[in-house]
Amino acid sequence: MAWLRAIRYFLEEALTSLWRSRLVNTLSIGTIAVSLFVVGAFLAVAGRLGEVVSHWTEKIQVIIYLEEPIEQRVLDSLVKRLREDPAVDGLDFVSREQALTRFRTLFRDLSSLPEDLGENPFPASLEVNLKAGHQSAAEVERLAKAFADVPGVHEIQYDLLWVERLATGVHLVRGLGTFLGGILVLAGIFTISNVIRLTIYAREDELDIMRLVGATQAYVKGPFVAEGMIQGGFGGLVAAALLWAALAWLSRDLSSSDLIGAAAFQLPAGIAGALVVGGMAVGVIGSLVSLSRLRV
Repeated sequence: MAWLRAIRYFLEEALTSLWRSRLVNTLSIGTIAVSLFVVGAFLAVAGRLGEVVSHWTEKIQVIIYLEEPIEQRVLDSLVKRLREDPAVDGLDFVSREQALTRFRTLFRDLSSLPEDLGENPFPASLEVNLKAGHQSAAEVERLAKAFADVPGVHEIQYDLLWVERLATGVHLVRGLGTFLGGILVLAGIFTISNVIRLTIYAREDELDIMRLVGATQAYVKGPFVAEGMIQGGFGGLVAAALLWAALAWLSRDLSSSDLIGAAAFQLPAGIAGALVVGGMAVGVIGSLVSLSRLRV
């Protein structure tokens, strides 16, 4: 088929040209790889942090610290009122001894602190889990205010504030990644455009001969577009490989973190594919920009 022969010709000419100017093309591929690596890094990290935010939003707790001492009837009345609240999914009673055990498990270097103080400083508490759909800031604050002055309640704490701050941080990371990525992608397009322009200048005599023998515009320009696409594709592959290695290294320290969770940072297949396809698109655009400014 004619179109298959044309594609084969485009690719062969493009690969020959890439090898002929391999030093310049290597620099071009490196520029694209760095640009796409930055974009992919922001996307991967922001995506993972977004999962962390979603995970912790689902586990939002309101912790009610109890007065000491507290009568059993007061505690029973408080528990009853909490269970009747439409936002409460369940609750757990944590005694002072259980709180002390948790502290010693989490902070082994400070396990002797209660003995140094001469008493157990941790109050009993009720850990309140919220239902899905009732984990918004307004709902959490409503619950906290509703029980702030209830008998038996000493203090109420909830961790929604830092979760919301983390979510804001995720949005900032995504926005910064989009901004920097856009600038770097434009730099990649500019680089490929200039490389293709140099290639066209180097083959100007050859192109004149092709036009004289009746070669079509598509046949003349095709190898340059293929060359840009191959450069961008290689840049995307290099970026994906570097990002995979960076995330694998990062996951060694963060995969066991209680905050991040058991799942390690990994490079999603979708992002890896997008880097390669995006690199090819950048290469094609850079080639077309260069061809549009020159008489080919």
